[in-house]
Amino acid sequence: MELPSAKADRLITALEDLAGQEGTLLLSPGLPEAEQLSALADRAAPLVHELGALMSDPLAGQWRPRVKALMVRRLVNSARLDAQVTRLQTDLRRIDEARGRIARMAPVYAGGLPAQAQTRLNSAA
Repeated sequence: MELPSAKADRLITALEDLAGQEGTLLLSPGLPEAEQLSALADRAAPLVHELGALMSDPLAGQWRPRVKALMVRRLVNSARLDAQVTRLQTDLRRIDEARGRIARMAPVYAGGLPAQAQTRLNSAA
């Protein structure tokens, strides 16, 4: 049977690796695929659960600095993801605004009158 300290060390090391992979994904150019981030979270969930069960061990105090560092790393990754989502939402809003301007200007550049103006002219004839 594995000692709690050895199991905790193994779990924390695995979680640190997953957090590192997540950080690498978030720092790479472009937006990481949601499936990749979700897969990392799915892999981490049972490890976190097992580690939580070990935290009642009398030796848990020796793992707390690594667990705290891991939590900080996850918060940094979460902040990076939030920043990327905010940036993308802003970009999408700008694209929608540009599409609206183009839709309003397109009839002028197409050489014709807007459909509403043509309808008024046709009904007046």
